[in-house]
Amino acid sequence: MRSVVLALVLAGCSAAGGRSEEPVGTTQVTAALVVAKAAKAAPRVAVAAPAVEAPQPEPAVAEPVAFDAPFTGFGAAGCSYLAPTSEFIGADGAIDVVWHFHAGQMAAADMKTSGLRAVFVSCGYGIGSGGYSSRFEDPNRFGAMMKSLTRMIAARTKRSDVHLGHLALASWSAGFAAVGRILSVPQWYEATDAVLLFDSLHAQYIDLPEDAKLKNKPVAARGADHVDVKMLRRFIRFATDAAAGKKTMVVTHSSIVPPDYASTSEATAALMREVGVATRETSAPFGLPNMTPSVTADEAGLHVRGFRGQGPHDHFDHLHLIGDAVKTWLVPRWSGAYTPARERH
Repeated sequence: MRSVVLALVLAGCSAAGGRSEEPVGTTQVTAALVVAKAAKAAPRVAVAAPAVEAPQPEPAVAEPVAFDAPFTGFGAAGCSYLAPTSEFIGADGAIDVVWHFHAGQMAAADMKTSGLRAVFVSCGYGIGSGGYSSRFEDPNRFGAMMKSLTRMIAARTKRSDVHLGHLALASWSAGFAAVGRILSVPQWYEATDAVLLFDSLHAQYIDLPEDAKLKNKPVAARGADHVDVKMLRRFIRFATDAAAGKKTMVVTHSSIVPPDYASTSEATAALMREVGVATRETSAPFGLPNMTPSVTADEAGLHVRGFRGQGPHDHFDHLHLIGDAVKTWLVPRWSGAYTPARERH
């Protein structure tokens, strides 16, 4: 059954046509696997020389949180929410909210076990990034969706003071295009405390001057130096703020090689280069037991976890990292127990 669901979620995840404000869409899985098998080496992503393994942040110990079931609609097309059964509204009416774009409902169990006493919202707009980008072309749309959510919760809890507290934007696969659009709105950039991208950061390639000399220019696995960082500018800004301890950003990537645009590993390497934070090789466990870590980085609120694996299930596994990411970084930060300096190494 899982294979059938996976095929439905991933099949045909094509890039958005043409060059646009948003980066390209997620992997065309069939084509990507052909390329991945042909390319026996991983994408050319620069990492720092191996070093003594730095201590990994330990997940926060949080009390179990009971949630309502199942996800419930609240008047925003393509979206539904999951809320704790009690004690998730502050004395002043504030609620913490994690918006997840692309297949979030499939990670419901991970959300519930994260220990975060917050509202989780799952939104889906198709299998490619185009639907996520176009949905938020109107800069007022996300604000309207947030109002619909707080009104629904206010009505269900019979409270008139419900409003947004902490805000996190999360995505898997194609959902990054929605996150990028929302971050382009100044109000929501400032309001967003955390961004979580699970095998979800892509961009197109650019040609370098030396490429003009090539007779047969490669179309895949061109390297982080060929990533169009202009398409990542919103994420680079957020990552810079996270590295300064002002925000929290978690980026994970697989080693999948897309057919004709930058992989998540290349895009992540390009982002880290722009921010000035080096990744290092690692074997420290994180995530599902079957996942094999490859690179890591921690600088204040900026966290990267890279993994090996070039198959569709390797991509799918990242969807379930939200529980560990939230437990490790959001729970202590939003509970007031977070100290950025402890993770700078």
